[in-house]
Amino acid sequence: MSSYDSKEMNLRDFWRTLTRRSSVVIVALVATVVPAITLSLLQAPIYEASARMLLQTSQNSSLFGDSSQSPTNANLVNNEIQVVEGEVVFQRVKTDLKLTADPPRATGAPLGDTDLVIVTVSSSDPVTAAALANAYVDAYINTKRSQAIADLVAGSKVLQQQITSLQDQIDAVDVTIAASATDDDTTAQAQRRVLVDQQTLFKQKIDQLQVDAALTTGGAQLVRPAEEPTDPAEPNPVKTALLAIAVGLILGVGAAFVLDYIDDSVRDATELTKLGNGLPVLAMVPGVSAPDKRPIALSRPNDVAVEAYRTLRTNLQFMGVERMMQVFEVTSSLPGEGKTTTAANLAVVLSQAGSSVVLIDADLRKPRVHQMFAIEEKEGLTDALVGSQFGLIVRKIDENLCVITAGAMQPNPSEMLGSNRMRSVIEELKLRFDYVIIDSAPVVAVNDSVALARHVDAVILVSQLGRTKSPQVAEAVRLLEQVSAPLIGFVVNRAKASEVAGGTGYGYGYEYATAVR
Repeated sequence: MSSYDSKEMNLRDFWRTLTRRSSVVIVALVATVVPAITLSLLQAPIYEASARMLLQTSQNSSLFGDSSQSPTNANLVNNEIQVVEGEVVFQRVKTDLKLTADPPRATGAPLGDTDLVIVTVSSSDPVTAAALANAYVDAYINTKRSQAIADLVAGSKVLQQQITSLQDQIDAVDVTIAASATDDDTTAQAQRRVLVDQQTLFKQKIDQLQVDAALTTGGAQLVRPAEEPTDPAEPNPVKTALLAIAVGLILGVGAAFVLDYIDDSVRDATELTKLGNGLPVLAMVPGVSAPDKRPIALSRPNDVAVEAYRTLRTNLQFMGVERMMQVFEVTSSLPGEGKTTTAANLAVVLSQAGSSVVLIDADLRKPRVHQMFAIEEKEGLTDALVGSQFGLIVRKIDENLCVITAGAMQPNPSEMLGSNRMRSVIEELKLRFDYVIIDSAPVVAVNDSVALARHVDAVILVSQLGRTKSPQVAEAVRLLEQVSAPLIGFVVNRAKASEVAGGTGYGYGYEYATAVR
């Protein structure tokens, strides 16, 4: 798994992850922003118009006085918003405007902590939006007025019933007084006065209710009528784009970190060094293709990649000051990581420095050195190892560089490369050349390189960032250490230009003291 498992990430790690997975973020942005803006531009324009009305929240909730449990101002406003958005007002708008189809519905919202309510209607026509917003306010006011008048009329009926009942009682008392034997019936007359006073009070209430019914306004008034909007509320391409960018960034960044978490490929030289238990990165070779099949050190000697190979040469020569290193085995974890290219170019730059060099193609399963130098693959290494009459065939490329091809295919390459005969061949070449560079098979794929490692002075492991998997590198290092192979470091192949320019390779002078064993 990734380095998230071993330590917490800091801001620099986050930035490196986003840089490494920038393509994922870009794809997520494009996938969200482009469709969002396209749909926004294709969407029919929607206009919004708003009217403001003032609620009269100080109304009495009782016919006979203030209620001791009146709703709070905020609750009252919210209750009235529900009425504005309700079915009764909606149907009244249809009736008032004589509409056959359902109009757009209104939405209400309080204006801060005030008694003002904003009534908004959306429509594809700006004139319709404004007209409907005002119509909803009028319908609300008329509905509330009708309800208030209905309540007052119902109250008047109740009071009238009470007046009629009181009149019946007064008539009964009058009969009693008239039938009395004496002219002084104080008790009955007092009772009649009480009944008359009550009746008079109820009549006054009825008169007041009639006045209230005539003056009622519906508990609200329009304070700012809706105006015809000039610009559509939707679509808003700018707002849509900003929202899409935010969503795209969230999705892209999330996807980038998920992919980075599950990706177990080697990402940088530091991670490669950790997998190698402190072994240094000897060179960072940029991903530059040669103009022909030859090593780039021959076809384009001034290229930046060749300079990286010269750095590798310098590091190896410097490491050779403290211990004898003449025979180098160049291998990789798995095929396709650039080991043959590295071995060939290393041999060329060593020879260009004036040293005599022989390059051996010991990848006996898939040899490629002969192709890079345009040599016919006839007799080669395997022929010498099986005791052929031809002996060791060394082909001269230039004054300081020679090549030994792989030779005929054999059924037992591991045994051949680990044999004493192979040791003898190497010892013979050490007497004839300053350096012996051996291109060997991948470590994890087959056992050939591990068998060969006991005959060499140093093993160089080639890796490709972003392609080589961490478990593969760890396994290659384990297999080589298991036979005490002299693994001295890594070469990063096809590194990005920014990585090469940034100096992410360590080189001999930085790491050698802790890496060489």
